[in-house]
Amino acid sequence: MALIDHSAAHRSTRSELLVWGIEHVAGQMWWADVEIPRSHWLCHPAPSRVPVSLLAEAFRQAGLAICVVGLELGQSVQFVVSSITVNVEAETLEFPRFGAVTGRLEVDFAEIQLRKGVPHILEVDYRLPGVASGHVSARALSDADYRAIRRNAQRLGDDIRGMSSPLITVTGRADDTLQARLSVDESDPFFFDHPVDHLPGMLLLHAAALLHEDVHGAPPRSLTVGFPAFGELRAETTIEATLAPSGLEVAFVQGARTIATAATGVQRPIVDARSEGV
Repeated sequence: MALIDHSAAHRSTRSELLVWGIEHVAGQMWWADVEIPRSHWLCHPAPSRVPVSLLAEAFRQAGLAICVVGLELGQSVQFVVSSITVNVEAETLEFPRFGAVTGRLEVDFAEIQLRKGVPHILEVDYRLPGVASGHVSARALSDADYRAIRRNAQRLGDDIRGMSSPLITVTGRADDTLQARLSVDESDPFFFDHPVDHLPGMLLLHAAALLHEDVHGAPPRSLTVGFPAFGELRAETTIEATLAPSGLEVAFVQGARTIATAATGVQRPIVDARSEGV
């Protein structure tokens, strides 16, 4: 078992680390030791319930840590997530009365495509037995390739913009459609834990989960978010959602560009996670 430093999961502090160790099983199969604390601020105001967003973050961190430490890609590699899926398996997704949700996350690198002999396209399946399963599609890019893609991107500086508005403000609603505005708080200690040059994908995933809960009265049991384009910082972001008894279809839009899409469900679909990508 290799212990994980917070930087391997692209977090600036150990307090935001949900994955503590990794172990190679065989072939492309790995284990990751996961601990999700109910003290995490995303658990409030309902600290008895495990947020779907933290399950997704545990998947993300485990994949990163295995790539950086286990596959020895190193800290200089940038990881760009194309889509992420979370399916809740537990009947009730709740914390124990005391302590955290802990378990051994099964991580299967179902497909690794190489470019110049280095892993480039990654298709990764996850399962935390009895809790949740999911899938992440991602690209591993060198710093030079990432800078070429994001050469005109503006990074956050020291002039942090706080936000008193809620993350989602509904601006219009009809029988089966909803429009909203996304408010981004740059002082948020989770989504802006480290310097970024784009709107964090986990923030958009969390917004989709919250919107589903607002509409259906309970967190989603399935959630898939796709990222067709980078979201720019400090650009107006609007939300367009189609509502149905089975869940939501959501688009996050900046100007004429769709930067993310989300599909949520009130029930866990009985399909392989990889077939659910947006």
